Amino acid sequence: MPLTMLTPGKEAIVNICRAKESTKKFLEGLGIIPGAPISVISEVNGNLIVCVKGARLALNKGIAQQLLVQV
Repeated sequence: MPLTMLTPGKEAIVNICRAKESTKKFLEGLGIIPGAPISVISEVNGNLIVCVKGARLALNKGIAQQLLVQV
């Protein structure tokens, strides 16, 4: 399911990223790689604040929809 469907407070595992290659490389640099645990801290208008490896990151709705996660 897309990361945007994950409810705040829940944790999931990143499965795959459907974004273009340059965006994938950027996300990998932030620690968002397949197999990494990710949790949604809050959501405002579809934009997310997530926690990955202890760091808080802001993701816009478009990128969050391209990240598929598994609960």
